[in-house]
Amino acid sequence: MKKLLALTLAFLMLFALVACNNSEQGEDETTPTPTEAPVELAYKSAVELLEQIKNGYNATATEETMLYVCGGNMNNFETTNPEGPAKFVALEDADYDANLGYPVADVAKQDDAASMYNMMNTNVFNCYAVHFVNSADVDAMANTLKDNINARQWVCGAPEKLVIVKVPGDYLVVVWGAVEFGGIVDPFVASIANTIEGATTLVEHSFAQ
Repeated sequence: MKKLLALTLAFLMLFALVACNNSEQGEDETTPTPTEAPVELAYKSAVELLEQIKNGYNATATEETMLYVCGGNMNNFETTNPEGPAKFVALEDADYDANLGYPVADVAKQDDAASMYNMMNTNVFNCYAVHFVNSADVDAMANTLKDNINARQWVCGAPEKLVIVKVPGDYLVVVWGAVEFGGIVDPFVASIANTIEGATTLVEHSFAQ
């Protein structure tokens, strides 16, 4: 009788242990793994990014420093915007270098670009935003763009300063133009930092005059 009672107790203890173990495994399987929510950007394209930057700058600009620009591909007039930024629609890869100073060899690394520029002289003010397919290319392309733009043969003299800003979402914003005698490059770049949270300047380059 004692042996039977001992066996029964042992069986009940074993059954309880197995049930407890299964319950713990079930909890592990159903417990969701916490994940970070993706950051919601206020812009969904290169042209929306430039619109936001332009509006942020003009919101505090004076009548003399207000930014009046057109945008798009100067070689593709059907897609240009005479009143603001526009998506850059290339007719051929060479347009990227001719308009933006973006190397033809690296065109495949980007999948969206937009531009805005002074309608009279792009050496006074020129700006474009470009989105990269792979995040790993963003930082490396900043120096590539600087070297390619610096090597350009300028018409009507070189601009005074080039600045390249990294923006959340795998974008680079490239600005060049005048800084003296009413030039707006420096206040425009400062406005990017105030308008776009997380914007980081990667390149500041002065052209030889």
